[in-house]
Amino acid sequence: MRAAIWVLTIFGAIWGVIGLAGFGWPGMAVPIVISVMLITWASRIAAPVRAAADAKRIGRLIGIWTMVEGIAIFATFALAPVLGIPDAAVPILAIVVGLHFLPIARGIPTPVYYATGSAMIATGTIALLLPAADRHAATGIPCAIILWASCVAIGQRSQRGILV
Repeated sequence: MRAAIWVLTIFGAIWGVIGLAGFGWPGMAVPIVISVMLITWASRIAAPVRAAADAKRIGRLIGIWTMVEGIAIFATFALAPVLGIPDAAVPILAIVVGLHFLPIARGIPTPVYYATGSAMIATGTIALLLPAADRHAATGIPCAIILWASCVAIGQRSQRGILV
């Protein structure tokens, strides 16, 4: 649970910085502060105990899908400029990240990841329809909020003793 919240908040901060990059450092500090606050809150929640076999299976599952995601991310950033659509890379990245949540949601199982993945896919898809200049903000800010909301949902489930 804590590892999930750490990962989601760190990537929430990264997405937030991407979305607020046009506002300079004061604006880009906001997502970092939000992520630190979420990590501080989550660190006070007692993590439910997971069986060692489950932890190993989940680690393998996450490792496999993160590797697939990494390859797709590399391909996105390598191919988007070659195809003449460099401004589409960030929205496509959101779609790739969203897609990687779906098998993880099923395999852990963690129902909140279905919502996380679907929302990120929708965000990336909608951002692709916008003018190129608006795509980073239209992708980064919503993706940060989606990941932070997922952290809160996971934290609340953990407070109720539900394994995530």
